[in-house]
Amino acid sequence: MLGFMRKHARSTFIKVIFWMIIIVFVFWGVGVMVSGGNKVNVAAMVNGEPITAQEYARAFENMQRVYQQLYREKFTPEVVTQLNLHQRALDDLVNDMLLKREARRLGLQVTDDEVREAILNVPNFRSGDRFDRTRYLAALRATRTTPAEFEESQRESLLISKLENLLTDGITVSDREIRDLFALDHDTIDVTFVKVPYAKYFGAATVTEAEVGEYYEKNREVFRQPERVTLTYVAYTPKDLEASVAVGDESVAAYYDAHQSDYETPETAHLREILFVVPADADAATRAAMRATAESVLAEAKGGGDFAALARAHSGDPLTKDAGGDLGSVERGKLDTAIDDAAFALEPGQVSDLVEISRGFAIVKVEEKRGTGTQPLTEVRDQIERALRESGAEQAARDAVDADLEKARAGSSLEDLAATHGLKATTLPSAARGHPLPGVTNPILLATALGLDTGAVEEVVGTEPPYYLFKVVEKTPSDFKLLAAAHDQIVETVRAHKAREAARGAAEELLTTAKAATGGTEGLATAARAKGYATDDTGPFTRTQALPKLSGAPIKDELFALTKDNPFATVHELPDAAVVLALKARAAADESSLGDTRDTMRDGATVRKRSAVLEAYRDMLRQRADITINPDIVTGTRT
Repeated sequence: MLGFMRKHARSTFIKVIFWMIIIVFVFWGVGVMVSGGNKVNVAAMVNGEPITAQEYARAFENMQRVYQQLYREKFTPEVVTQLNLHQRALDDLVNDMLLKREARRLGLQVTDDEVREAILNVPNFRSGDRFDRTRYLAALRATRTTPAEFEESQRESLLISKLENLLTDGITVSDREIRDLFALDHDTIDVTFVKVPYAKYFGAATVTEAEVGEYYEKNREVFRQPERVTLTYVAYTPKDLEASVAVGDESVAAYYDAHQSDYETPETAHLREILFVVPADADAATRAAMRATAESVLAEAKGGGDFAALARAHSGDPLTKDAGGDLGSVERGKLDTAIDDAAFALEPGQVSDLVEISRGFAIVKVEEKRGTGTQPLTEVRDQIERALRESGAEQAARDAVDADLEKARAGSSLEDLAATHGLKATTLPSAARGHPLPGVTNPILLATALGLDTGAVEEVVGTEPPYYLFKVVEKTPSDFKLLAAAHDQIVETVRAHKAREAARGAAEELLTTAKAATGGTEGLATAARAKGYATDDTGPFTRTQALPKLSGAPIKDELFALTKDNPFATVHELPDAAVVLALKARAAADESSLGDTRDTMRDGATVRKRSAVLEAYRDMLRQRADITINPDIVTGTRT
């Protein structure tokens, strides 16, 4: 999965997955401003335009949330490093900035109607086949985003899409390319191999003190210990301060008056339904028979029959049949359009005519109806008080960290300040740049601390809590590990290197002997037996399959280039052994099965072609651009 996500990270398919996962996260972030005159504002400059620390932190956090959703419990700091999320978050910001500038240079524009159409078709904002404004506004409120901000983000995305479509429209894949791709994926080879293990030579490898000293001097940077910082911090989380926030009647009433639309209740109806399901492949006679049955039940229902009993006897909906067809209270617009129109045209107690739908036929009865209205203040008071307390707690957290910063600089201890709010001061083990701080979610805190002197007190306040007040307890400058401390590590490293060299030499000698013999794999087997080595075969495999028995060695391209006249590969080093390889057999792909996969292969190849064009275009824009990265903010990236 990891390789797939990296390989296809820029494909439309993956972008759709990402959008579905992060729609409720997309505008959350951890942008940061450090007070007291030390501002961490710019993560990178692109052609003189800044990418702020807030934008970078937000992009990194959003990307991290995406992979947390995908990997769940398997999402670890090692995965973050392997995926290189820091670099990719910055790359996305830089690429978007360059593409937007290029689109505007080419005169591309996005109209208000196009923005509106895109928003109307966001799946998360739709209820059934209709745009649901209530869901739309609720999603924006959840992410603290205004409609204007969201519309602008959509406009920018559409602008980039227009440029990408301009570059890729017309790209096609020929039949010849499809045949070549099929052969590339389905040709098989079988390889004979001999492993020469490093362990065989490790015990005989000796290391002198002179070699230890020489290795240390030549590789001093390997033993460099990075600058480290020890700090104490207090996290100010709004939840911890809610109890201290007072909410009065006047503020509740004012909030209620200002948010009347939030408390509007939609038109609803308590419904029962009898469903007659017609199979999709039913002929006209079967459909006519089902209609006749439905009309018979309808006549009974309209004649005063027990609707619930009729539903239990005749309904084809397994979810509601046993409950007498009870659908519960349903909002207008939530059901199939035909059923919805029929149901909300009825009065309580009435039964609909026969309703024809895609699945067959339905009969609906209205038990009770409730029109649109506004919830009274008495019903929503607790909800408003909770909202005001939450928003007040967030401001209280910001105010507390600001006030405590001044007190800490005046001499108060972080422990005493934390205790006044019922919080706790935590002292962390020393950490180097790029290492995660246990319990700290803000990626800027460590970078900020490394830029301060011992004893300095500072705050980090982002767009999302918790907010942090911290003190630099101790700074350890970068230095080299002493030779005495590194001695055993060096001995093991040099011995392993010597064993590796000896094994590779033995493998090269074996390869030379096999090449001098005749018979290809037979010559290799004969030479291996003479040296006391065992031979093995991979078995047939294709380019798209993992290389059997060889720990995923990245040598497939070389192996598939081997021929009967040139059957030997070069010696390769695996994690545990040097290996000699020879082609045993090759089988061409059977093109008779190509027809079943031609369209799928063409679609995939077209996507890859288009992605390659876009990637090359982005690379061209980056090469022409003047990009400067601030390493104090952006960790783990290329400069």
